[in-house]
Amino acid sequence: MNKQEIEAKVTELIRANIDGAESLEIAEDTMLITGGYIDSFDIVSLISVFEEAFGVTLPFDDLELENFDTVSSIADVILSRQ
Repeated sequence: MNKQEIEAKVTELIRANIDGAESLEIAEDTMLITGGYIDSFDIVSLISVFEEAFGVTLPFDDLELENFDTVSSIADVILSRQ
C-alpha cells in the first residue's frame, strides 16, 4: 500500500471505530488529538485496530502524541513498520 491508500484506510478505521466520528470531516492533516476529535483512550483502542488491519506491530516507542495526531503521521508510522 502507498501512503495515500494507508491514509484512506486509517480515516475509514477511525470513522468505523470511534463513537461520533462517522460524519467527521477528517483530512490527512486534521489534528485528531489536539483538535479534540479523539482522546488517549481512543488511541489505545485504535492501535490494535491498525495493527490488525495493516499487519504491523506498533511498539510502545512509537506511542507519542505527534505520531498519532494526524492521519498523515499515523500513516507514516504504519509505513515505517511495513
